[in-house]
Amino acid sequence: MVAIAASALSVAALYPGPNEKGLQYQREMTAKYPRVGSMWLGPSIPLIWVSHPDTVKLILKTSEPKAQRIYHLLEPWIGDGLLLSKGRKWGRNRRLLTPAFHFDILKPYLGIKNMAADVLLDNIGVHAEKDEYFEVFSVISNFTLDVILKCAFSYDTDCQKVGNQNPYVQAVYALSEMAVQRYFQPWFHSDWLYFLTPMGRKFRENCRVVHKLANDVISKRKITLANTPVRKQEVKKNCLDFLDILLTARDENGEGLTFDEIRAEVDTFLFGAGHDTTASAISWAMYSLAQHADIQATCQEEIDELFKGRETDDFLWEDLSHLPYLSMCIKEALRLHSPVPSIQRELTQDTDIDGHIAPKGTIVIIVIYNIHHNATVWQDSLEFRPERFTEENIKSRNPYAFIPFSAGPRNCIGQNFAMDEMKLVLAKILHRFTLVADPDHKVEKVESLVMKAKTGIQLKAIPRKQA
Repeated sequence: MVAIAASALSVAALYPGPNEKGLQYQREMTAKYPRVGSMWLGPSIPLIWVSHPDTVKLILKTSEPKAQRIYHLLEPWIGDGLLLSKGRKWGRNRRLLTPAFHFDILKPYLGIKNMAADVLLDNIGVHAEKDEYFEVFSVISNFTLDVILKCAFSYDTDCQKVGNQNPYVQAVYALSEMAVQRYFQPWFHSDWLYFLTPMGRKFRENCRVVHKLANDVISKRKITLANTPVRKQEVKKNCLDFLDILLTARDENGEGLTFDEIRAEVDTFLFGAGHDTTASAISWAMYSLAQHADIQATCQEEIDELFKGRETDDFLWEDLSHLPYLSMCIKEALRLHSPVPSIQRELTQDTDIDGHIAPKGTIVIIVIYNIHHNATVWQDSLEFRPERFTEENIKSRNPYAFIPFSAGPRNCIGQNFAMDEMKLVLAKILHRFTLVADPDHKVEKVESLVMKAKTGIQLKAIPRKQA
């Protein structure tokens, strides 16, 4: 094992787990080893973790693949899509899918997001009328699922009306929890052993639930395309959605994606760019704003000015650039709470990391949470301070100090889609309601595939006229 911060080799044995104590331990280790450290996952998997912008840049500026020895745990769920694929396959599919995220494609989605947000506001309004607290993650998760199904797949469901009973939402939550549990149990990294266990069988059952939705989405669209006249398909090229591009894209050899490849991208996008990660980001932003009444009020003043004189609070495309303070608050929430706590890469060649040679095949953990709380970069990192993201402060900071969507060639392909959605829904919520946190409910973070809260987040929404 490369001799990097050798005294940190006992980290794995001391790590309290993916909870608040674990996050505190990570911050302490980052204070002790602010750039790089090493540890073992079990007796046979050496890991290097990086927690500084200068160090992480060395890894992210390349196209180094995800760590297959770790990420293969997710493959039965999301397949070999953009998140897990590597080499030529990743490069080909990234090129094929990039057009799906051009602003000309994203712009028409705004109407769909407005309508989905209106349903969300009605649901929050029910709790507001009863003057009761509501659990944020569950409500927002159904909203983000509604948005991604309608925008990316033109697939209409009643998921916001079904609520907590939505089988897809329940399956994703279960899969995330089980994947993290398996990660910390290296003896179950072997598929043949894991899937003999009760947990492994439960994992497969939940995979079937998730895949059923993906299969249904793809099959219905294939039927629609087959029954659509060529002339209409030509007209629709100006308003293709993500699934249209998956089904019709052709590479330089004229070859399209197979059914398994399409399903892998559907499952990947549903989880990674459109549902769970975005729901986490919105939920934590709401929580931080509820905790800071003065900051929330400043956001509301900005939003009120934007909607002033309008008959509705429908969000327009040009509005996205007219809410600078809300944008700062969103970015600060992404930093403070880090919805995606970490990502991992596997080195394809010997690499110099801070003067030490990490051999080919080494797994590097890019601990986004630690980078976002590194005291050498962020003062008082546990404080919610939107002014960190003024233009002046951004210019003075290493761009790799803030990487909620990763960075470099393998960054999140759907980050603009997600940011637009966050800004729209938070603006509409804050225009209608004032958010108040439950003082009797303790919020404890749980570091799953995305950052969650152990017992949820309880907020009250007070109609603005009563605020």
